[in-house]
Amino acid sequence: MGDKSVIRLTVTFVVVGNAIIPPFSAKVSRLILHKISGVYRKLAGMRVTLKPVSVSPLFYDEHPLIKVKGEDHILMLRDSNAYFFNCCLITDEDFSLDELISFEQSVIRDVFGASIIIDNIKVEVKKFDSFGFEKPSAIKINFLSPVLLQLPGFKGCKASRYALFPVPSLLISSLIEHWNKNSDPAAYIKNPYWLAYYSNYALLEADFHLKPVTVVYDNRRLIRGLMGWVLYDMRKSKNTPSLRRILALLDYAQYVGIGKSRGTGFGHVSVKCIN
Repeated sequence: MGDKSVIRLTVTFVVVGNAIIPPFSAKVSRLILHKISGVYRKLAGMRVTLKPVSVSPLFYDEHPLIKVKGEDHILMLRDSNAYFFNCCLITDEDFSLDELISFEQSVIRDVFGASIIIDNIKVEVKKFDSFGFEKPSAIKINFLSPVLLQLPGFKGCKASRYALFPVPSLLISSLIEHWNKNSDPAAYIKNPYWLAYYSNYALLEADFHLKPVTVVYDNRRLIRGLMGWVLYDMRKSKNTPSLRRILALLDYAQYVGIGKSRGTGFGHVSVKCIN
């Protein structure tokens, strides 16, 4: 269908020494990527909306390292502990493996005062025509870092309006916008508003465990989003081309995330099909 590649990197590392890190640990992920990936540096430096880059916070023992408003502890990387994070890069340019990931040194120094040893880097590559699942009976979306779902603009309303419940049409609208901005022309979704509207009927909320969270991003900014999970019942949904498009977008979400500020650590999700 096209030549663009969607590349997901999963980087696992061990810390040498202790270090205090920013309250939103995706800043650490981005610093490490700047040191080891020329492709990341190039894509992250693009001055465009909906950049072809997403980055997760650090995870320790499957839990994201983020500080929620009201918590009095500081975030630290601790000696000998292993951490990991994910990054997604979308590009149609040829590059060498050394440009994607530099293997010149396994020890990276000056990561907020600590050194890290790269333990493993997993690389996955997909094309846009390979996204999707076989129709499941249900699908569970886990929101692993705060998701910022913005409602469409409305005349007379200047302030941004964010939703704290993952209405299917908002999820799918967010994914379509990113997909159409970064996909191959042949994969372009031509009826985005209809597909988003249809998703409200294809994805039926069956159960959920959600909470709004206000995270400390830095010394000045508090950012509010949603975390948790939602289970969508799909048993009554017909296996139509439109449904297959929605499933492709939900698969895509595992790579690029959902909502605003994906490149700074927000909107990281996992998706599980239940048959």
